Amino acid sequence: MLTFNMSYFLGLFPRLADALPFTLEVIVASIFLCLLFGSLVAVIRIAKVPVLSQICEVWLSYNRSMPFVLDLYLVYFVLPAIVKMMHFSTDGWPLTVYVLIALTFHYTPVISEIIRPAYLSVDKGQNEAAMVFGLSPAHRVLHIVAPQALPVALPGLVNESINILKDTSIMYFIGVVDLMGKAGLIINANYGQGKLETYCAVALIYWAIVILVEVAFHYFQKWNTTGARRA
Repeated sequence: MLTFNMSYFLGLFPRLADALPFTLEVIVASIFLCLLFGSLVAVIRIAKVPVLSQICEVWLSYNRSMPFVLDLYLVYFVLPAIVKMMHFSTDGWPLTVYVLIALTFHYTPVISEIIRPAYLSVDKGQNEAAMVFGLSPAHRVLHIVAPQALPVALPGLVNESINILKDTSIMYFIGVVDLMGKAGLIINANYGQGKLETYCAVALIYWAIVILVEVAFHYFQKWNTTGARRA
């Protein structure tokens, strides 16, 4: 018979909270790396850099077909062998490094596919006019292109950030003790009892994190729209 122990359920949150800071650190670091390299790949594809642009196309096609868990296992098991062939060693690498590499590898081309059309949506004439006035490429991007491209790209970037957030939940597959890993340790320490309560508690925590991300996005979008109107 399925039962739900409310007092045990409520007592789980302080125990799970121990793993929350580390989980959030991995989430923030993953999103930052994906945005950084995604922007770089977007530039390569926009500029149509020979060879590199074609490699990025193949990369995007591959990742559209692969579940993240497969990329995580490939990075975890195959990367050390590749590094060893280059006469380096992965001994001492924290498990978090494999997670960050796998997430960056998996989501970078997807992020680039959001940034690229947002950039191309800005009228070319504005960029050309800025060149006539002698603005540097950095100034053109920061002051002309980015303010117009950001509202176009932001919904897609937020959706992919949430996907990255959710995919960090499987890093315990390779032994990383994050929120899900902590839940597994609690269940094992309780001899398999309280699974329902534990997973429900974890689900509520992830739900709360996603809601906070969506609320932050809403207020940022509102602030950005207000700033654009004033400008």
